[in-house]
Amino acid sequence: MEKINRKILVIGVLFLLLGASAMLSASASNTTTGPIRRTIPAISQDIVAQTSYVGNVQISTVETPDFHPRMTTNALGDIVVVYEEQADIFTTDIPVVYSADDGATWTQQYLINSLDFQGSGILGNPDIIYNAAQDLLFLSAVDPNADMYNEEMYLCPGDIAASTEMNGYAISGTTSTGYLYGACTCTPDYFLSATTEDYPGYESIFGLGWFTSPDWAYPPALGGFYYDGQSVFPCAPVANLEMDFNANRVFLAFESTVNEVGTQVAIKSGSADKALIDSGEQQNGMDKYGDVEQMPGVFLGFGTDPDVSGSGSNVAVVFVQEGNVVCMRSSCGALYEPEFSWQTSTVDTGASAPSVYMQGNNVYCAYVKSGNLLYKVSTDGGATWGAAQQKNDQDGTVVAEPGSVDVCKLGIAFTDNRNGNKDIYFAAAKGAAAPEIAIGAMKGGIGVSAVIMNNGDAAATNVAWTITTAGTVFIGKEKSGTIATLNPGDEVTIKSGLMLGFGAITVTVKAGTATKSQDFKLLLILVQ
Repeated sequence: MEKINRKILVIGVLFLLLGASAMLSASASNTTTGPIRRTIPAISQDIVAQTSYVGNVQISTVETPDFHPRMTTNALGDIVVVYEEQADIFTTDIPVVYSADDGATWTQQYLINSLDFQGSGILGNPDIIYNAAQDLLFLSAVDPNADMYNEEMYLCPGDIAASTEMNGYAISGTTSTGYLYGACTCTPDYFLSATTEDYPGYESIFGLGWFTSPDWAYPPALGGFYYDGQSVFPCAPVANLEMDFNANRVFLAFESTVNEVGTQVAIKSGSADKALIDSGEQQNGMDKYGDVEQMPGVFLGFGTDPDVSGSGSNVAVVFVQEGNVVCMRSSCGALYEPEFSWQTSTVDTGASAPSVYMQGNNVYCAYVKSGNLLYKVSTDGGATWGAAQQKNDQDGTVVAEPGSVDVCKLGIAFTDNRNGNKDIYFAAAKGAAAPEIAIGAMKGGIGVSAVIMNNGDAAATNVAWTITTAGTVFIGKEKSGTIATLNPGDEVTIKSGLMLGFGAITVTVKAGTATKSQDFKLLLILVQ
């Protein structure tokens, strides 16, 4: 079977919306063929789905079914939710709604319809992520019935309330079919969108693209969009894809039915380190750090309906196993092999439809049990869990389908049929403030320096750090210290001091729960 390599002829679409901002310039160009431009203004329409905002708040308005909520928060603390709105049997739209008051009231800012990209009008599996480094919201969705442009992506300014436009891009392979699932994530520098699709000789494999803003260019060292030819980690067919990131890596959690041994939950991951992504390093004739085929993977166990969240150097995956919601957690590095060390805990028994959000050592899990929406908190990274809290205010009406619940640090979006119709509701569940230590740029010179950041919303105190070096180093092999206080948004540069040696070295920086490694060359005292 012919291996898929660099694997796609991309048909691109770029539309720029009315009222271009500095971030989304009207002069932005489309580097692909066959451009189709559309002007779709923001709606900015208040949502009035109920007369009282006590308890759960209904955020979908149509009387037809609504599904698959996904949510994120921006730097202003706005909650942003996307979901499937089945307007009729021929139309499924993606509303983009937000709340600026912790979920009490909501505004619909955009309505996405795949007809804008010559699609079928059926758009599903939306996902959304906030890129704090670029202050941008990134959305993705798939149209399984379109003749082309099956995968749609959108960029929006982080301040969604002030935004007037979204920058959209759609792609499709010349021979791919069967687009069913999609998800997205980001690194500080790039945006990633993944789909499951059928390719000749392959059923339900990954397609993964890397993009920059605002021109939708590929990172300079990467081929852009890749298919998983199953040569490194055979896992297809795959389904129910979810994505997230931490300071070190990007993650794809999914169901796999490979070898017909039963449904398993698996995870593939790639480095989030820009230096590695931009290195152009090859493996098996493919881009080692960009090609989804080359990303290492592991089976976590038999189960269904996974979700994934990362923070610092840690990651947590929740899924349903033998009727129970379980959590598997690990730390991981940034190099090709992530060095996972998985540990398992049980969140609750007799439960389903789990979702997870991690910040620092705090892990939040929302799920459905006996028709109710329950919420648990772990303060030790997912090792143990506190008491369950019921978050729906009408018993027994929460929908327990896969993908029916999503949780963030400010609350839970969920599907509920209390009105005899599947609607999207929001329940406030504000997590405790927590520090989130990350390691930024590592640079050479006379020794090595690294930037330590606090991306959380609480101060970190007594942050222990080390810089260790593997290789031919005679002096300066290890340096350690403590940062007394690192407030939210602050950063500190730490330094190894003088190193003496020669040849290739690997420098590993640890700060709190964050870890990052990078390869350098040491020429006597100069690190390059």
